[in-house]
Amino acid sequence: MSVQSSQTDVSEAMAGVVRRKRSRSRLVLVIYFLLGVLALLAFGLVVQLPVPIFSSVNTFGTITSAQKWVLVKGTDGRLISSTINYKTGLNEGYRVSNFDPGSSVSFALNSSLTPGQFVTRGDTVGSIYSSETQERLITLNGELAAARGLLAVNASGQKAAIVHEAQQRLQFAKRKQNEHRTIMARAQQLHSGDLISQSEYERVRSEHNTLEDEVHIAEANLEAARTGAKPEQLELAQANIAALENEIEAIKRRATTYTLTAPISGMVSRASSADTLLTISDTTELLALIPVKASDYARVAATPDASLMLRGLARPVRGKIIALDRETHLLQGQSVVMATALLEGAPQDLMPGMFAKCRIACRPVTPLEYLKRTLDSWAASQSVAWRS
Repeated sequence: MSVQSSQTDVSEAMAGVVRRKRSRSRLVLVIYFLLGVLALLAFGLVVQLPVPIFSSVNTFGTITSAQKWVLVKGTDGRLISSTINYKTGLNEGYRVSNFDPGSSVSFALNSSLTPGQFVTRGDTVGSIYSSETQERLITLNGELAAARGLLAVNASGQKAAIVHEAQQRLQFAKRKQNEHRTIMARAQQLHSGDLISQSEYERVRSEHNTLEDEVHIAEANLEAARTGAKPEQLELAQANIAALENEIEAIKRRATTYTLTAPISGMVSRASSADTLLTISDTTELLALIPVKASDYARVAATPDASLMLRGLARPVRGKIIALDRETHLLQGQSVVMATALLEGAPQDLMPGMFAKCRIACRPVTPLEYLKRTLDSWAASQSVAWRS
């Protein structure tokens, strides 16, 4: 009996323990359920509340200068210079220097230029020599000297020997005219008395007129020899001289363009290829070229003058977005839009060509917007992982 009683007591005790455990489990489940309900209510309340949450876009940026001037050699020997303004994203223009294929052309950079050297706008960076220009200048200067000499001769009259010859011709014509006057007078008397025929009288009269014309011609030649060429000839000579002088000045101006000067102030960069002769980067202002995911474009675009912070440097560098493209590009399999940021107070260790992590501060979002964006980002990552 005592054994049976002991077994019964143990069974009842174990049953009591089981009942207490079950009761405690149900209590825990009820507590968890209530906590879950409270958490959902709190979450729903927080989502509905207009509490702003900080929003940002994390990406990276390529540091570049605000402006760059590049001088390259073309495949046909031409020199092509262009200025690129990264601040506006546009090429501000270019200049091409062409040369005659038959001429000898040589180009030399300023020997004092070294990579990292600062040059000021207007400094001479190189010079070009063209044999065509020099040969043309020599020819034109010779033609100009000849034209000026001819004008001087025409304006001052012929030399003394020619003037003396004209005077002798005039005296000879007048002497012949005087001698023929006697013959003309006798012929008139004979014709009045019908002693000579009409035809003979006409012949003598024609000779008299011819001699008068010769005198007038000799006088005109003497006047031309004394005074020089006619005004029309002098004007033509002067116009020819002016044309030669203008052409010489044009060639000289063209020759001055063969001295290349820096169009911007900046640092000389090392040549990146055999065709790149010189690169000057304006480092007074630094920019960051930033790829922004297409999915983040709306947030950045909706934030006027979005602020930017570069990380991983000696000290944080701030800036602001000054341009945002409206054209997508494919970068590492993702659609991105390029943004341009102007950096403020860049440190010495920040140089063009560097990559830096950056964070773009966007317009604050509500908890509901934040939740939706998080879920969309998670879904997109899962989709990419599933495709891969």
